[in-house]
Amino acid sequence: MITIASLRDKHAGRPGAVLGGGPSLQADLAQVPPGAVLISVNQHAVQHVWTNYLVFLDEPGRYPAMLDLINTYQGAKVSPLREWSDVDLDGADYWRGNFSSHLACWLACWLGCDPVLLCGMDCYQGPRPPDADPRDNAYNTPLAEHLEGWRLALERCPNAGVIRAVSGPLVEIFGAFP
Repeated sequence: MITIASLRDKHAGRPGAVLGGGPSLQADLAQVPPGAVLISVNQHAVQHVWTNYLVFLDEPGRYPAMLDLINTYQGAKVSPLREWSDVDLDGADYWRGNFSSHLACWLACWLGCDPVLLCGMDCYQGPRPPDADPRDNAYNTPLAEHLEGWRLALERCPNAGVIRAVSGPLVEIFGAFP
């Protein structure tokens, strides 16, 4: 197992992109600089591009697509669920937040990425996709609550001043890239 301490500043100065599953992901991917470290939030981005890291909080057994991916994924899996993770998060005051995307953002900052680009982060605005888990209440949460959760990134992520949103509601908090 990889220790989280060994990953500190591993990609210092290299751009990093945290890839969510929102409808803006495809357009946002086009803005990511070549050679960026790519971090998939859950399984969403891996459908479009190879990623270096896969970050998730939810039990993979609840999501067949996620479970299938975990069994074949070639990058590093990062999760507080030790039995599914390649990275031991013990020894770091990591920010888990409320969503896998929060942990993925923290990881990009921990890795020393600069800038950290938030892509496909639409904060669950718009209609629920047909493949979304009906138990997921995120689509019923008001945008203001999502944004409040993301404001904590400025306090909890190392070197948070490097975080930028490529599009969407998070531009209000982190500013736009480029």
